[in-house]
Amino acid sequence: MKKTLLFLLFIIGLLSFRAEAQTFHFGANGSYGINYLLNANIDFEGQDTVYVFSTGRSAGLSAAFYFDFGGYYYRKMYGVKTELNFSTVNQAYKVFPGGGPANPNVFYQYKARLSYIDVPLLFNFCPTHHQGFTLDVGPQVSFLRNAMMVPEESRVSNPLYPNLDKSDFRSTIFSAVLGIGCFYNFTERFAMVSTFRMGYSFSDVMLNSDQIQHYAPTHRAWAHATLSAVYKFNKYYSDRNRGYKYYVKKLKKR
Repeated sequence: MKKTLLFLLFIIGLLSFRAEAQTFHFGANGSYGINYLLNANIDFEGQDTVYVFSTGRSAGLSAAFYFDFGGYYYRKMYGVKTELNFSTVNQAYKVFPGGGPANPNVFYQYKARLSYIDVPLLFNFCPTHHQGFTLDVGPQVSFLRNAMMVPEESRVSNPLYPNLDKSDFRSTIFSAVLGIGCFYNFTERFAMVSTFRMGYSFSDVMLNSDQIQHYAPTHRAWAHATLSAVYKFNKYYSDRNRGYKYYVKKLKKR
């Protein structure tokens, strides 16, 4: 709990640098991609319980502060970005009763569905001054909103679906995030950012139970494509640079 409060206070403290930052961006983003709840006792094949390909999604808002020292378009950009995302994590499992998939047509399948509020805090680097490659890296804290089990398919008479709910999962988890993408300016005010983002939780998403033999921690992992629409509040000073169009044309000629 103390770590969570310190993390949130750090994010709030970043807002105080609004006056010092040269460029402030605000945006809305959405993402979609694959995710898994990885556990050492579960595999992709050859086990009593195996993973089924699963996807997740998220949507939210973002705020970024960049230090570009007066808006010179030829400079490299460094900044800090934070987001508030509402995420859904789906993990489907296929269970073969009777000691493994001896008969691949005898199974039952269910899905664990988790809902989180994700708050990443990312260092952002733009070597081409917000017209091209971008790199995001940093920590993320996630707050569990809800958890449930969803039956999907059964080819056995008495499927033993687990009774999963919010009380079985940890309320707060910490992860590392890495994103690689492209920033494109439509105007001096509006831009789009497309990013391929990966993440892995160092925290166990489950609550350890002493009643479970051979317990292994479960880690959240994901790889999503993210698309963001960005509005830039600080318009660049035209009398202090030659305008972004000049430098875009210059980059294209190389």
